[in-house]
Amino acid sequence: MKTHSRLALACVAAIALALAFSAETVSASNAASDTAANYSGGGWGLTPPNLGSGFGPWSAMAINGSSPPYVGTYLSTGSAVNSAGYAWGTYANGTGDNGNMHLFRPFTPAGGGYSDPSGLGTLYNQTFSVSLSSAGVGNGTGGPPGSAFGFQLATGQSFNTASTALYLVYRGTSAGDNMYLWDNNTDIETPVPVTFAELNAGLTVSVAVGNNPDGLNPYTLTVSPFTGGSPYATVSGSENGPLQSADLFDYNTTGDGFFNNLNITPEAVPEPSTLALFGLSGVAMLLRLRRRS
Repeated sequence: MKTHSRLALACVAAIALALAFSAETVSASNAASDTAANYSGGGWGLTPPNLGSGFGPWSAMAINGSSPPYVGTYLSTGSAVNSAGYAWGTYANGTGDNGNMHLFRPFTPAGGGYSDPSGLGTLYNQTFSVSLSSAGVGNGTGGPPGSAFGFQLATGQSFNTASTALYLVYRGTSAGDNMYLWDNNTDIETPVPVTFAELNAGLTVSVAVGNNPDGLNPYTLTVSPFTGGSPYATVSGSENGPLQSADLFDYNTTGDGFFNNLNITPEAVPEPSTLALFGLSGVAMLLRLRRRS
């Protein structure tokens, strides 16, 4: 009888420890979120307020605008990736390959990785996602050189010091053009089979990032229709993080670009109630087996 009691107490103690750990993990892995609809009161532009949650301050960088202002951003009401009627719009119509627009935003501990020992916002064991669309990129049909549209995830929390770790880019607007994915581990651009028509109709891109002890972090990038449905493409690889910021970019394109719905979602963690039920049923089964023996 003493053996059974000690065994039960040991199991209950282990469950309590697991519950405490689970509750701590859930509370520490807050999601980050922002959407263009948050700025519908007129607060969007080159110096936008920092709305949403879990992200650091915006840096809206209009580079080589070639006056009059051919590079900038605005709050769009007519894009393919509108949420609640709005999206972040960009234009970069500089001469040659000069004009480019960046919407840069760092992650913070509230929206970053709970496994990050530095205390900075870092994308470990989490998924970053963004919606995007374009009205025209350019050089695939003889437009200006250097045209590109997409986003990158970077190490560092400042636009001037960040270093690209992974990017997804679309170049050109002809039927044969694709997106390309690059990471700093392989240093190779991998074609991603997404057409301009699909980009124009609106995409949601997610990057699920794991965490390896050696610092080489596995990721899976998924490109899906903004309106829902089966993914267009899924690509897996590894990158040398930490991923600490996102840069949404528009390089010298022939049509406006659109972004929306920045999100960081933590990996699924068992709810304490579920874990408790599992543990208690395990204790009951263990005691039943001991009685039979």
